[in-house]
Amino acid sequence: MLRRSCIILGLFFLLLLSACQGLDNQEALPTQENTSLSLMPTRTETTIPSSTATAVHTSTSTPAPTATKHATATPTPTITPTLFLGFERAQVYKALAYMDETLFYFIVPGVAAPYYGTVDGFPLSCEVDPDGENLLICRAEEDLFGTDIKSFVFYADEEKTSLVYRGDFSTTLNVLPPTPTPAGFIWPRANFTSADITWAMNSPDCPVRGINLSCEIEYRTYDDGSCLVGMTCADSCGFYYSVDTIKDKQGEWIGVGPCW
Repeated sequence: MLRRSCIILGLFFLLLLSACQGLDNQEALPTQENTSLSLMPTRTETTIPSSTATAVHTSTSTPAPTATKHATATPTPTITPTLFLGFERAQVYKALAYMDETLFYFIVPGVAAPYYGTVDGFPLSCEVDPDGENLLICRAEEDLFGTDIKSFVFYADEEKTSLVYRGDFSTTLNVLPPTPTPAGFIWPRANFTSADITWAMNSPDCPVRGINLSCEIEYRTYDDGSCLVGMTCADSCGFYYSVDTIKDKQGEWIGVGPCW
């Protein structure tokens, strides 16, 4: 009995000790409310500074840049050729056509400079004949034999911008030339055309003409100022050709030297 009482007292004592320890532990642990409050972040009162009025940058009108004056390019002046009327009185006194070129020998009163242009549309270049006055030799790199009247255009510059003269000339390139001669031809220094030339018939007894060529020439100046010529040429075969611009001209005249 005593033993049972001791056991009961021991159990009671253990229960009492356990209860006392529970109370001690309860005081140490925070309550649910305190736990919740401790877990929430602490709210800090932040003072927001009052907005200070900031000066707004007002765009000012920037003056437009002053236009810089640039020098205006002065156009290159157009070269105006000196008025030249020589081609108004010009004529072809000889034209020779070859396989790769044609030569035109002009009488052009007062000519003193080279010229450029076209003949029947083909390029033409002309140089003053250094061996005589008023003579212009023109060359086209084409065989232009076949027609008499040909259209010429002359310019003062190689670029063909300064037109000097445009017109047609008789060239007699529709007529077969006489047999070439070693001595060449002698022509009077006077104005004449192919219509003023008379050729001798080629004789089978004289296959090569021009040997020992010589000419008799007479120049006449009439009261109206015209200068005309009568010329007869012969070679070893006899009469060869003649040039006659006098024909049936009437009036007083005097004998003079070459007309130009």
